Amino acid sequence: MDLMGNWNSLFSQMTWRQIDQSVSTAEIGDLIEFAHPWSGMSLWGVYVGEGCVIHFGVGDENMTQRACRSFLLQMVPKSKGDRVLRKTRICTQRITEIKVPLGTRIRVNNNKHNLFPSPEETMTNRCETFLHQEFKYDLMNFNSEHFATFVRYGHAVCNQIPFKEKSDTPGDTSQTLHMIMQQRMETET
Repeated sequence: MDLMGNWNSLFSQMTWRQIDQSVSTAEIGDLIEFAHPWSGMSLWGVYVGEGCVIHFGVGDENMTQRACRSFLLQMVPKSKGDRVLRKTRICTQRITEIKVPLGTRIRVNNNKHNLFPSPEETMTNRCETFLHQEFKYDLMNFNSEHFATFVRYGHAVCNQIPFKEKSDTPGDTSQTLHMIMQQRMETET
């Protein structure tokens, strides 16, 4: 193969999404991982049927925007940071329409958290409660994996932050999300 053929092959690998076969058989409540091949970071969503996921809408930002957002949240005092950083909306999108970096692997990944899934009705209720609500993205305490694991398991867990203990549950995040759920139940009755 000539040099140009090798470059074309490399480029074609960088521009496509690798959608795993598991996605075609996803069931409601499955965790969908959008794994970036070079950064080690993933966007997470929960499958809601018909080729769609509910996720923390930072999938519409690129990796640089998310990193800047997280850095600014840590460095800028809240009073000034609120002017710089907008909130991010929980949304549903077709898996194929979510903006992800080139070469991202998309797959069902229910085996990373060692937790037992909630009943489908509970997951659906969580999805309905949080859909269209806005939250500030925080890499350490409330990112897409925290949201997705809360929907599936009832615990906000993130295993992708390198210096945090695996399956470390930020108590404040889980408590806050449970409180939002409770308030909605009270207003509906």
